[in-house]
Amino acid sequence: MKSALIRLRLRMETAGGVTAPESAETPEQTLLLRTDTAGKPHLPGATVAGSLRAHTAAQNALKPTEQLPDLFGSQLKSKQRAASPVQVLGTIYRGDGGTDLRRRTAINRERGGADNLTLHTIETLPAGTEFDVVLRWDNPDQRYDAFIDALRVWRPQLGRGGSTGAGFCTVTGLGHQTYDLTTPDGLLAWLAIASTDDYPEPDRFAAQDSHPEALLQVDLDIVDGIHIGAGEATKTEPAGPDISRILCIGNDYIVPGSTLKGVLRSRTEYICRVVGAPACPDQACGECAPCTLFGCGGTERTAHRAKIAIHDAVITDPVLELRHHVALDRFTGGSADGLLYTDEVVTSGSFRLRIDPLVPRPELSRAELLLLEAVVTDLDDGLIGIGARSTAGLGTVRVTSTDWKRPENLADLAGLLTKESAA
Repeated sequence: MKSALIRLRLRMETAGGVTAPESAETPEQTLLLRTDTAGKPHLPGATVAGSLRAHTAAQNALKPTEQLPDLFGSQLKSKQRAASPVQVLGTIYRGDGGTDLRRRTAINRERGGADNLTLHTIETLPAGTEFDVVLRWDNPDQRYDAFIDALRVWRPQLGRGGSTGAGFCTVTGLGHQTYDLTTPDGLLAWLAIASTDDYPEPDRFAAQDSHPEALLQVDLDIVDGIHIGAGEATKTEPAGPDISRILCIGNDYIVPGSTLKGVLRSRTEYICRVVGAPACPDQACGECAPCTLFGCGGTERTAHRAKIAIHDAVITDPVLELRHHVALDRFTGGSADGLLYTDEVVTSGSFRLRIDPLVPRPELSRAELLLLEAVVTDLDDGLIGIGARSTAGLGTVRVTSTDWKRPENLADLAGLLTKESAA
């Protein structure tokens, strides 16, 4: 008998993580990361196995035959059940325990502003976090070398938030060793494995570009300021004003993928309604064009993943400014007492809107691609804003990419959308 141990080093290229089940101890409206018994962030083996199953299923050299079983067990609807030859023994967290908290809200489709009772907080691991994944394969067959090669190019998306660019990973190291348990040396080496430190050490290698070719990528200049809040307003001085700070991750000011996705989705719903195409009001039908493109929580029968991922955008060359505004007293017509607000605003800078496909390009219809182009056109025209206080002049951007051209066939969009909805 032979047993192979494989150890992968997995690096998160974007912030993300696997969230924990909700419990009575969980703070209200907060999604915390899953942790192990020591309180460290945990990557479940089931998450890894599911992603590896999908990855190996796409490799012709690893497909099962009459003599060779499926590497990760029988399929869900298979008549004959079979165990997985490749076992996921577990994962090892290699970070320092640091996490980030991000606040999110939903867009009210009628008012265009933040919706009531939708503010929530999500805990994420920062980009650059590493996990080791340990696999075991007893009596590996002739597909072993092909399996090792497939692991080197594995580019998983793990955890929630794939449609907002969260949890994209690359393999940066791999170590493996096969133990022949029928020989004294092999058996002795196997029995000498006393802890995770004795597993094969991953050999580092340069990871390939983990991003697929972008579906849509445009550079945007900030025209008159943008504000993406970081949470509750804070004081810099005891007697100073409360200041609503810009979201900053590390040293970078960012426009979150969730913000960009919300703007794009709400605008596509508006466009669909204008041209007479279906657009459900609760983002749960699973059949209209926005649900098909951006994903749907819905019910068990309608829920499905998004077709695209919209990534966080880092603002380059940011210029910051504090802006003050005050509420009006409706009786006196002057400023109201105690209602002076101060916002930190990025008044100048640029960022890149990048949309990646999560499905093969042929699965994206012409209407869906044209919808995205239409929303970018509306952004360039200043018809919609990004971030807070767009009704007060913030959030306007302009497209500056020289290779982007305004779509000339927007007149076809209405016919394409209504045709697809009738199909």
